[in-house]
Amino acid sequence: MRRAQIYFDRPGFRRPLKAVWKKYVSLGRIGGQAVVEHVSEAECEALNSFFGWDFRPGDSVPIPLRLFDQELRESAFAISMLQLHSMLEGTPLLTKSERMLGYGRRWRSLFAKLRETESGSFCRLGEEWLTLMEQGAGAGYRTLRECYNADPDNALMSLRIVMHALNQLFEEQEGVTNAQIRMPVLAARASGDAHALDLDRPAGRMLIAALRSKVSDIPFDEESSDGIPDRHDGSATLKLREFYRQFGILDDDLSSIVHWFIPESDKPIVPTVWTLRQVDAEERFPRCSRIYVVENPAVFSAVLDSIRQPVDHSDHAPPALICTSGPASSAAIRWIQRCLEASGPKCQLYYSGDFDVKGLLMGQSLYRMFPEQFAAWRFDVETYQAASLFRYPGPSFDENEMEKLNKMKVPWDERLCEIMRQTGRKAHQESFVEKLIEDYMLYVMSDSLI
Repeated sequence: MRRAQIYFDRPGFRRPLKAVWKKYVSLGRIGGQAVVEHVSEAECEALNSFFGWDFRPGDSVPIPLRLFDQELRESAFAISMLQLHSMLEGTPLLTKSERMLGYGRRWRSLFAKLRETESGSFCRLGEEWLTLMEQGAGAGYRTLRECYNADPDNALMSLRIVMHALNQLFEEQEGVTNAQIRMPVLAARASGDAHALDLDRPAGRMLIAALRSKVSDIPFDEESSDGIPDRHDGSATLKLREFYRQFGILDDDLSSIVHWFIPESDKPIVPTVWTLRQVDAEERFPRCSRIYVVENPAVFSAVLDSIRQPVDHSDHAPPALICTSGPASSAAIRWIQRCLEASGPKCQLYYSGDFDVKGLLMGQSLYRMFPEQFAAWRFDVETYQAASLFRYPGPSFDENEMEKLNKMKVPWDERLCEIMRQTGRKAHQESFVEKLIEDYMLYVMSDSLI
């Protein structure tokens, strides 16, 4: 915050910022553009440096408010336009209608009411955060303001829940975390509602924003779907889980599961099902030569059905087969991580998914997490065309899916998304399962396993 204050508190920014504030006040939202007429040399240098523009002294410079807010969030300062105003001016940036309605006075009364009902019994971290929120500069301000505009009573209740949660988490004097606690238990103690701190609730979004501001200069991203990670994205869920654990907050580690199978001689062909808790608790993780990943349970079972004889892998590490049952869960991601750690750098990750938007997104997610080990398994143009054009054409992509495909390109086959757009149809794993079985069985029965 201090760096941003020094950077923007320069003569070259004074008139541009004044124009931006004025535009926001009159428009009532972050939109439109502020125009700075006949910019000076200092103003030109400041704006060109920040935006990467090439205006000259004397030009009239339009500043789109959405672009300014976006650049601020993506810059090293990582703050919003409204936070910048509060930091520089010491007051929230209010629209014209908010000023006419006495918004500032009513906003301050929200915090006065909270302090009065709670008798000021807040931990040091909570009190510091609450003060910043009142000034319009705290992490989570946008969430609280939107909640307040919609329902002041709910805003007060949400703010109270966060303060109770912070009191639970931090000692009054030392600022250290208390004993570990499950998130629903923390929520119940803070409010009586075990779901009060879920990320689809204002209190949940404000809590994580407050916690993130404690450990990082990068605030919680309230712009991106209110900062809520996709529940289908196992990697994002794992990152969130590790973040919460810094503060002693534990999550649900039983609902997330993974199905896996490693062939063993004289053992039945039966998969194992582990919860995330079991994946984390296992002391000796199996070593594998390859990890084959399929998206669909029916495909997973069909591959297992194809194993007709005992397999002896006593001289080498066997291949693993896992099923994510749709987008990879936290348990599946963690299982892959631990297996790769145990198996060493030669172990490869072979992923096969449905030829649809979700399958592509999951493949991209695994590629980003394991770029050195990732290999596409029958997940290319040739396999797609054989299934969608000549054998079992799947459902058509809807308009929304086509729009997403237009923006996508996968690193393992640059032609794939374009061909899928042109064809306009999905292809499910079940339509080419015999090829997956063929590949898997060829490797399982091979004498050349590493």
